Amino acid sequence: MGLKKRLTLFSVCFLCYFCVFSQDIKTIILKDTITYSEENTQKIIEFGEFIDASIHNNEPELFLSKLDKDVFFKRILDLIPSVDPQDEYVKSFVSGMKKGLNKFPNEIIAEVENGSYYDFISYRYDQTLQTYFALFRLYSSESGMNYHDFRIHKKDGEMQFSDMYLYISGENLTETLARVMTYTMPDKKLFGLIKTPMDEGISDLIKAMTYNNTGDFKKAYKLMNGITSPLSKEKFFLIFKSLVASNVDDDKYLKSLEDLINTFSDDPTIGLNKVDYHIYKGNYYEAIQVINQLQNETEDDFLNYMKANVAFQDENYDLALNYYKYTIENYTGFFEGQAGYLNTLVMMKKNSEAVDYLDTLIADSYEKPSLIDYIEEDDEFGENILEDLVKSKEYKIWKRKKK
Repeated sequence: MGLKKRLTLFSVCFLCYFCVFSQDIKTIILKDTITYSEENTQKIIEFGEFIDASIHNNEPELFLSKLDKDVFFKRILDLIPSVDPQDEYVKSFVSGMKKGLNKFPNEIIAEVENGSYYDFISYRYDQTLQTYFALFRLYSSESGMNYHDFRIHKKDGEMQFSDMYLYISGENLTETLARVMTYTMPDKKLFGLIKTPMDEGISDLIKAMTYNNTGDFKKAYKLMNGITSPLSKEKFFLIFKSLVASNVDDDKYLKSLEDLINTFSDDPTIGLNKVDYHIYKGNYYEAIQVINQLQNETEDDFLNYMKANVAFQDENYDLALNYYKYTIENYTGFFEGQAGYLNTLVMMKKNSEAVDYLDTLIADSYEKPSLIDYIEEDDEFGENILEDLVKSKEYKIWKRKKK
């Protein structure tokens, strides 16, 4: 669980300035000024359902139809006030973002096709910014939890999005891309106001991301670990470094998390990183407290499943069982939750209840042979957490039954 292996989407976000298309820089009004009303709230719900359907129906073009590209790119340029948006180099640079941006929904779709879940979970209205936000959850057992918080912009009466806060990077997508522009543009285009030349680490970072994309995580980590410029202290860099380190070894991953948390100790946007850190350190109580904070922020009751996993690792099986029970009752058909509930019953020596639950799963359309394979199969380390169940009298009787 947590941030491990979630590198593809991060790489897409960071490198989506490559390749060129035609895009004019227009005069855009960025202020959203969407009033809070029942009508607009209903439109936000419809927006969320539309994005949700575009992913699950494998229609990336529909996803992108809801992006207001003009406002999106204007937000990026406004973060670099020293740059002239009418400069030909700047226009060309902005145009180079489209390919990576177009890849974004395709990466989410690929995740879903590989077993991930992508769901519209809530919306909120921000009085200060005078606009709505729509929150989506991306989850898989392999890559853990991530959230996308869409900022809504109303255009010709239609709800679109003009930015997106990514929990995996700890910042808005426009901020990430503005940084890329700042790092890679010639100094003369920045009028000497910003000094972040390539030889201060950005070239090695881009090489590291190339190594990461080809699966050579050790080389990627080595390059990033050798960067000592101010770049190495930026939040996005430390988050990406921890993601790379998670594919190298646990010690490097833990050290990278420590660097991130120590540098941004009071930053509320790195909650998912903190959860991983506390679990690795065995600080289970602290991990659940951070998850509680995330749950308050996101209003996502699916985080009870994460709390169940933490409680299970802490061998607090009573608490784990309660959270798993909530999960299976509210997220029907979610096998990871059902497996967690079964595992917890076995750890609590409740084999009779465990076999009764197997009958419940069969009634819910699971096939008995598949359940037997799951129960008796060893994991990649040659161990089976359900071994006590397999050896129990209750299970042997259940297995012999025809139905």
